Amino acid sequence: LEVTSNRPDCLGHLGVAREVSVLWKTPLEIPDVPLRETGPAVETLAKVSITAPELCHRYTGRVIRGVKIGPSPDWLANRLRTLGIAVINNVVDITNYVMMECGQPLHAFDLALLKGHEIIVREANRDEEFEAIDHRMYQLAPGMCVIADAERSVALGGVMGSVNSEVSEQTVDVLVEAAEFAPLSIRTTARRLALHSPSSYRFERGIDSEGVDWASRRCCQLILETAGGELAKGVLDVGRSLPTRGVITLRRSQMPRVLGIDIEMNEVRSILTELGNEAVKCNDESITVIPPSWRRDLTREIDLIEEVARIHGYDEISEDVGVPMVPSHRTYTDRIVGKVRD
Repeated sequence: LEVTSNRPDCLGHLGVAREVSVLWKTPLEIPDVPLRETGPAVETLAKVSITAPELCHRYTGRVIRGVKIGPSPDWLANRLRTLGIAVINNVVDITNYVMMECGQPLHAFDLALLKGHEIIVREANRDEEFEAIDHRMYQLAPGMCVIADAERSVALGGVMGSVNSEVSEQTVDVLVEAAEFAPLSIRTTARRLALHSPSSYRFERGIDSEGVDWASRRCCQLILETAGGELAKGVLDVGRSLPTRGVITLRRSQMPRVLGIDIEMNEVRSILTELGNEAVKCNDESITVIPPSWRRDLTREIDLIEEVARIHGYDEISEDVGVPMVPSHRTYTDRIVGKVRD
């Protein structure tokens, strides 16, 4: 699949499945993620803070104690191999599996290796050195997001983890990270260091803010199933609150103007709601919706028209259909042509 930069929701299998379910009119089944939290309160085991909110909008952490690190089961290892992802161990493989499932990158830290059992999300210091899990040293610069413990950096936020906190055969307790980083910061960091990863590829395009917690829960669910352990009660969740999603109105009169054909409002409503939009008002002349959190590209009326057109079918629009020209556009074009001639 070729996924354009405005559709990061399709960088996970659930996003692709959502599109298929609409096109083929079949139900979409998203896994339930019930969690059995039998451990102590997570606040008693670790703490998280953000000192660079412009670089990291939100950071969440869950703790699982008593995991048994080992080879991944065949079903998990085979799934990752088909995607060209290296198989490491059951915990690391689960973080990669969930990333490919929903498009939300995750990271697992060995809790015992985090000094002070603390996570501090901060800006990199000038000329700060960082050894990534690829065992290469990188020189960081201000503007880059660093995940640190009480003493040193343990990950380059949204890009790659460090060798000093990675999960290994000796790991017993893990802290599962699920976060939202500023896309521009991740893009700049990855390019400046020539350090690209599946995580940076997704973060720099923007992730679903409301999907962060689902991914964290799903990751913990699968770790418990494959590596055992005891999940602490609650979640460490710091940063900004979820952004408010605005409403968009699509007028029926605009579809013949843009597409050259009219589409019944019942079909329009069906298409938009099946794609995840919440209809707040609908009549024969217009529909007002709230776009889903995973579709940041839906901000204007024309965006909804495009959605309706592609699901209705471009092949349903005749090649010789007439699309009226807006007079102001023609006048503007005439002025430009006149200037060129002069």
